[in-house]
Amino acid sequence: MTRAGLVDLHVHGAFGVDLLTADTAGLDRLALGLAARGVEGFVPTLVPVPLAELGPLMARLSAWVRSRAPGDGRGAMPLGIHLEGPFVSPSRSGALHRECLLDGSDARTVDAFFDAVGEVPGRPVVTLAPEIPGGLVLVSRFAARGWLVSLGHTEADVPTLDEALRRGARHMTHFGNAMKALHHRDAGPVGWGLLRDGVTVDVIADLHHLSPEMLALVKRCKGAERFALISDAAPCAGQPDGSYSVWGETLTVCEGAVRNATGGLAGSAALLDECAARLVACGVATEEEAWIAASRTPRRLLVS
Repeated sequence: MTRAGLVDLHVHGAFGVDLLTADTAGLDRLALGLAARGVEGFVPTLVPVPLAELGPLMARLSAWVRSRAPGDGRGAMPLGIHLEGPFVSPSRSGALHRECLLDGSDARTVDAFFDAVGEVPGRPVVTLAPEIPGGLVLVSRFAARGWLVSLGHTEADVPTLDEALRRGARHMTHFGNAMKALHHRDAGPVGWGLLRDGVTVDVIADLHHLSPEMLALVKRCKGAERFALISDAAPCAGQPDGSYSVWGETLTVCEGAVRNATGGLAGSAALLDECAARLVACGVATEEEAWIAASRTPRRLLVS
């Protein structure tokens, strides 16, 4: 039986294509490049931008998503749009630009955000931190609109995470990265995610974001059906080592890792097929388990 292609929930770009600036030709080039790597579907992922820029960006990207159809020969199918922020913790912003972050404390700003986003084609995904001001209300609001609510860039405590789960959050973004670390007296997001069977997690298995041992721990706790592989591919993924201008800063690709000027990881240089192969090569998963994590589980998340 032929296996279904891979599905990537978290792609910022690749092959020099940046989703923040790409035109239709660039978006098609990205989709064709992903298809050549075995990716059948993906969720274009946006980092936070100033609110004034969000409306035109979403309109352009949504129009491209709507223009696509299965079998149109234009590459991997976009299955929605993923907003990584802006409703995340400034303390766990990682490579996201803090000046573009928002919280839920001002109703007019939140309403302006939703107006700018508009009606998103496919299954929209949002990564947010439930502990920010108004964060739990935002979980409810996104869930009521049919978004896949994923917890990430967070240092929420267990009671807050439990309330987010009750309100409709069901997933966690790049588990273990940009979130409060596990502590023996404070399980935090990591311990909570490992223990909650009703929560799926996704991981970047490029072996830079998580060690093989951490990947093995996540797989043992969650099982092959409750963790998904993502690439978190930066626009410079699939490019040679070197320096690239991305998101208004210089990112450097060196030995398979993408880093910003502070030395922090800024997305991944590995695409989803490479992440799946590395998960197998380091002994964490069989080929079948890697395929489940890179295809069946993310596909299920987008229809649940």
